[in-house]
Amino acid sequence: MNVSNRTTPYHEELDARLEPGKIPLTYANAEEEYWTIKKAVGLADISHLGRLGITGKDRISFLNGLLTNDISQLKENAGQRSALLNSKARVLADLHLYAQPDSLLVDTGESSASHVKEILDRFVITEDVQIQDSTQDLVQVTVQGPKSSQAIKEVLGIEAQDLIQLEQKTLGPSTIIARDRTGQSGYDIIMPTLEAEPVWHGFLLKGGEIGLNPVGSQALEILRLEAGYPKYATDVDENTIILEAGFKDAINFNKGCYLGQEVVARATHIGRVNKQLVRLEVETKDSVSPRSKLMSNGREAGFITSAAFSPGLQRVVGLGYANREFAKEGTKVNVQSGETSLSAVVTKIV
Repeated sequence: MNVSNRTTPYHEELDARLEPGKIPLTYANAEEEYWTIKKAVGLADISHLGRLGITGKDRISFLNGLLTNDISQLKENAGQRSALLNSKARVLADLHLYAQPDSLLVDTGESSASHVKEILDRFVITEDVQIQDSTQDLVQVTVQGPKSSQAIKEVLGIEAQDLIQLEQKTLGPSTIIARDRTGQSGYDIIMPTLEAEPVWHGFLLKGGEIGLNPVGSQALEILRLEAGYPKYATDVDENTIILEAGFKDAINFNKGCYLGQEVVARATHIGRVNKQLVRLEVETKDSVSPRSKLMSNGREAGFITSAAFSPGLQRVVGLGYANREFAKEGTKVNVQSGETSLSAVVTKIV
């Protein structure tokens, strides 16, 4: 799917630098857009993410038997993070589910909705469950930053500041979801394709007074790393055991069977995994490549999965896997970047 073809007109008007088939990388430059989000509010198109609609009277019990969280506890207008695993507890998708009156809206993130649908469809036998790939029919934008609730109120006339994380409100055919993607607070808006252009322009016209500007994926990426939020297909993939990647808010340890549950239970009982996803800060302003090795006294200590220079921290911030003995806050390691060895410290266990 080429999202940019559908959304190009209102990005090209603003001289966006577009990533092929994806969202804009930047409008002005990544550093300016980073500070826009930190100080006010940034508006971003994230329509490249996947979206599913799931209907049918058995939808809750069906998903509850497959996903890691307790879907049966999901109340209308609430949301929940959950994961789809294989039988070896490797992560196939990082999902956010939103309960609507007669359906579930599922944000499949960086996993394509068609791929997630294909996996789920295999398990539908006699259940009354219908799974629809809604990615082409819906556009997803996000407003992120300390003034994001003010922007929602001014442009859409909705009071959103009291919504707890992943809670939602509907506005006609659109859904407004409290979704912090940057550590600065924020909201996603998922709406029919025909609504997208007027809503986008509405934010730009009415949001200027509070400092709202469009932002691209590069600024979002820096803030994602600062916040320590893993991204599927970058920091986590089908080779990652879920407990290595954190995902504490996506697992219910008391519910019954789901795909991969035996492995999760065994690893939890043992009380450890061999490596852990961590947030690191690296003493450099230069780029650090994914898969750069972490070293400690000549021993391999892990590897970087994603990294970017932070204008606020004035150093590189990244995520990576640290071997068990190094996965502790405050642990000092070196990052092997080309011929250079850079000092780094583990600042958070994800």
